[in-house]
Amino acid sequence: MADKIQKTGLVTEGFYILNYGFVASYVLDAKECLVAFDSGVGPGQITREMRRLSLDPGRVISVFFTHSDHDHVGGAAAFPKARAYVSSEEGAMLDSRSPRFLGLIRNKPLPFAYEKLADGQELRVGNATIRCIATPGHTSGSMSFVVNDSILVVGDELNLRKGEAVLDRKFICLDNAERERSLRKIAQLKGVDYLCAAHSGYTADFKAATSAWRSQEEVVTA
Repeated sequence: MADKIQKTGLVTEGFYILNYGFVASYVLDAKECLVAFDSGVGPGQITREMRRLSLDPGRVISVFFTHSDHDHVGGAAAFPKARAYVSSEEGAMLDSRSPRFLGLIRNKPLPFAYEKLADGQELRVGNATIRCIATPGHTSGSMSFVVNDSILVVGDELNLRKGEAVLDRKFICLDNAERERSLRKIAQLKGVDYLCAAHSGYTADFKAATSAWRSQEEVVTA
């Protein structure tokens, strides 16, 4: 069973988790603005949880989506001033080319404009640096984000079970072999402390969480 999502609150300085029950998203205080990572199911949930933390959704100027499933993009309307970012490879999920779960799950086109991201791309937002890492498997364009070199947001790439990264819920994933390769890829990252998942919360010990997936032959420079 996956770890329980922590309550809405502070993860580490300037970085917050928003708990919507079965899924979470994350928000970074980049000083002059806020940056969101996914948006949960609906804007009402986001507004409620951010207000618990005295955070204003209107200050969010960038939203980085790990993928296009509804429980990750459904609350985008809570951020009317924000630019949306999605992996360029996620397009295959948005025109029904890549159905999952025996063909029963087909993502719909996103109801908002977005900019496309490439693997390895780095963006500066406020005082923060966001690095994009392609982690396909759950969907064709699943993407993880390294925040200020120390926080990794992975969406549904993995879950945490007793603090360790696992590849469960395989029945809803597009390509689990690809998902495993993606996990082995991010396990090589250096300098990361926090590992933040959508359905099982976060851990402050990235190295321990990913140790079973680490290989000396694969090195990704942080």
